[in-house]
Amino acid sequence: MAKKKSLFGVNTYHHQKPRKRPGRHAKSPNKSTKRMKKKKYRGQGRGWLSLFKTIHLGQKVLHFTTPQPIVDEINKIYDKNIQELKPHNKHLAGKIKDEHRIDEQLPDNIKMYFQECFRLYTYECKVTKTINLRTAWINEMKANEYNPFHYHMGEKGHVEGLSSVMMLKKPNTYGVEYSREHVPSNGHLELISGSGILSHNQLRVDMKVGDFFIFPYDIQHGVYPFNNTTECRRTLSYNCDLGNDLENLFKGLTSIK
Repeated sequence: MAKKKSLFGVNTYHHQKPRKRPGRHAKSPNKSTKRMKKKKYRGQGRGWLSLFKTIHLGQKVLHFTTPQPIVDEINKIYDKNIQELKPHNKHLAGKIKDEHRIDEQLPDNIKMYFQECFRLYTYECKVTKTINLRTAWINEMKANEYNPFHYHMGEKGHVEGLSSVMMLKKPNTYGVEYSREHVPSNGHLELISGSGILSHNQLRVDMKVGDFFIFPYDIQHGVYPFNNTTECRRTLSYNCDLGNDLENLFKGLTSIK
């Protein structure tokens, strides 16, 4: 194509660029961008895994909101099997009449929920540990019963692990606060970790149905008594030992997709 002559010594010819096709205004993604789009994180597609808050008490406490169908299924299993469940009182600190072990009755989908939550705790703390589900039990706490402050230990005195508590059922009222009504404690869960005048190391919470807290074995915790009701406060606790067995670690990682 012949070059167009200039007028008055000025080149007025401008090469016309080909028009972009509709929808092609953005730059083509590079290799890094393509990899980021393909990359998946553990738990992707499981909406319930994102429903948690991190509370700092020197050590981390994770607060999940359990889907109602899981709460309903656990309650149904407990009510159906209550006569066959093994009493667990002699292994626990609680001053509670009805404490029963239930891990043997829980189906795989329920155990998977707990396993995923415990595993997410280790990710949040950036530690690589095996997840070993241990004993689960239900506390059915009635008026004037209580759970004194205590900490947990795992199988055979294992000290590295995670405790947890999930609210399954609660009374409509915890009765009368006989003093300091502006700071209620009846039926509340309390966690205490470490010490220090400049650190926030105490949490007191009125748990709602579906609330699920995970925290290390060595965090002290207890539940205050309540009164003036015939309804029960039902919770499930699950212990999880953490280990360093690399063979079991990789088996665990491949089992969760």
